[in-house]
Amino acid sequence: MFILKGTIKDDKNENFTRKDGTPGVKRSLFIEPTGSIYPIKVGVPLEKSFGKVGALIEILVNVFPYHYLDKQRKRAFLSVYVPDENKN
Repeated sequence: MFILKGTIKDDKNENFTRKDGTPGVKRSLFIEPTGSIYPIKVGVPLEKSFGKVGALIEILVNVFPYHYLDKQRKRAFLSVYVPDENKN
């Protein structure tokens, strides 16, 4: 588990069809971490409120890195680092 601190850049709901043919909805927040310009896409519950676009938030997240190879989802590596605060 990681604590993600940042600004909400976007909040999107996406409709999809499950394998059994039933419709579904998934919600994603795009959060720009503090000190970064690259937003992170985070899957969140539909009914939970996290704030409006532009709000500064701090949430606890699970990370499951994966990639697709031959239409199969495979494990991937996640690079995590502590930034050097002396660099500009």
